[in-house]
Amino acid sequence: RVFSITRVFASGCMALPVLMNIKQVIEQRQCSGVWTHKDELPIEIDLGKKCWYHSVFACPILRQQTSESNPPMKLICGHVISRDALNKLTNAGKLKCPYCPMEQNPSHAKQIYF
Repeated sequence: RVFSITRVFASGCMALPVLMNIKQVIEQRQCSGVWTHKDELPIEIDLGKKCWYHSVFACPILRQQTSESNPPMKLICGHVISRDALNKLTNAGKLKCPYCPMEQNPSHAKQIYF
């Protein structure tokens, strides 16, 4: 898909009030360390299905593009890997996330849709 300038502008208009509100809350509570990453928001902002653009996801473990037969799976810790990677990393019914120390049951992973 191609981003239209109108849709980008409309998305910004929808997100700005939420961002201004969270900024005010962070400043009032004096917890400035919450929002430290320039490329990451401390909250999720729902902009509706019209703004879902990430149609391609490459698994960071297997370095392969996901597909319908090998969809992206969100682990309990929030990291996302492909189903094939999840199956390869599962050992004796347990899965240790390759990015953090969290050990989890692979059946708790949820398929996500980009």
